[in-house]
Amino acid sequence: MENIGKLTQEYTEVLQKVQQRRQCWQTQAKPFLVKFLGSITETFKLNWKAGANEMMQSLEAVYLVFDHEPSGIVEQSPFSVVQKMKIGGFLSFSQTRNGQIVVWISYPFIDGMTEEKPKNETLETLEPEELSEEAVMRFIEKFLEEMIQWENDARDEIGFVRHRNGRTG
Repeated sequence: MENIGKLTQEYTEVLQKVQQRRQCWQTQAKPFLVKFLGSITETFKLNWKAGANEMMQSLEAVYLVFDHEPSGIVEQSPFSVVQKMKIGGFLSFSQTRNGQIVVWISYPFIDGMTEEKPKNETLETLEPEELSEEAVMRFIEKFLEEMIQWENDARDEIGFVRHRNGRTG
């Protein structure tokens, strides 16, 4: 009986913490991120914008995203010419079901050139109150470094099937 009492108390505390995180997101973290990321896009002129996805309450996200743009790759046939679009990468600060914030990157991809989903990378999971200008700047720096590497890296053989050891890969 004593153990059940301890566990029910612990569960109640966990539920309270989830509510505290969600409240902190709404009142502090989300407004800070929207304002700060917006100021970054105004200060540093790139083809990017800041925004918020608020379709699912308590699973919201604030992000920096590069706009879609022509990739420079053109598919030609006797009947058409199709400009392949580069779908820009993004940096997201996303609420989880328990109110914590997951910071992650989605890498760019060339639309219609691969069957694979775009690569995503989780950078860190934080408490909403841990978001600061210094932390967000560190994530933006990492994001930009990854975008530079993606643009410079020729490892992806877009549009071709790779063969390794006699197998398709």
